[in-house]
Amino acid sequence: MPEKALSKRLKLSLDELRMQTLGTQVLLGFQLQSLFQPGFVHAGMEEKVADGISLAAILIAFTMLIVPPSQHRIVAAWEATRSLLRTSDRCAEAALLAMAVGLSAIAISLSEHRGSTHSELIGLSVGAFALLTWFGIGAAMKRPARVQLPERETVDLHTKIDQMLTEARVILPGVQAMLGFQLIVLMTDAFERLPVLYRDLHLVGLALTGVGMALLLAPAAIHRLAFDGEDDGRFHAIGSRLVTAALTPLATAMALEISVGTWKLTGDEPASIWAGACTLCMMLGAWYAVPLAMRKRAHARSPDVSN
Repeated sequence: MPEKALSKRLKLSLDELRMQTLGTQVLLGFQLQSLFQPGFVHAGMEEKVADGISLAAILIAFTMLIVPPSQHRIVAAWEATRSLLRTSDRCAEAALLAMAVGLSAIAISLSEHRGSTHSELIGLSVGAFALLTWFGIGAAMKRPARVQLPERETVDLHTKIDQMLTEARVILPGVQAMLGFQLIVLMTDAFERLPVLYRDLHLVGLALTGVGMALLLAPAAIHRLAFDGEDDGRFHAIGSRLVTAALTPLATAMALEISVGTWKLTGDEPASIWAGACTLCMMLGAWYAVPLAMRKRAHARSPDVSN
């Protein structure tokens, strides 16, 4: 068996997730921004429904993509495990499926906006093409596994630090894109017409996005200023906690923006509050509650496993 085959496979899998994460975050920001554009006032019911479906699908995709890194930090303590590799692969596939639905809904929305009489056909064609590209080609070329991977491999400190910094770097551009969307929205006439409640929610979301961005930038700054860029176990522990903590304000900010976006789509205050609450519960559950429960169960089975 090649040396560190499991670690290399897991790193590739997580890198692929990070590629998807960046695109998903940027697309989510643009979709939210579209609700505040002047042309949105002319949107019909079918277009709004398609916009709502696309937002939900992209949000689910983004949530799924952060699940493996969260489990990597909280459950596996940055070690390489075969179960984490399986989780990473399944989450990537689920996120691609959700993105295909999201792109299909976006195509329907744009077609409806342009007055097309075949918007559903266009949307289905876009979704089918995405599925064929992302799943069909790979399935047709699939070959049997040639290497039997171990259940677990130990990862050295340098690799752990590199993975932690990479995770922060990949989430950060999406957070910056979200911050840009939030700042642009402040300057629109549509924002001024929002009820006071939703303007306040947007401003709180803007502040929380800034907090998340600061937390994600902190590990690189600490590495440079306090540790001269050298590998150090203390830095890895501090950086891991900062990256983990950054997801809380990010999840809250996104939940608040989903609440604002839902009100723009429906004009229904209870529906918007429920949408924001469900978003927050979904993200915090997937990124914190489930990994913590998995770690507790793992420690119960193996009390000697270190934190």
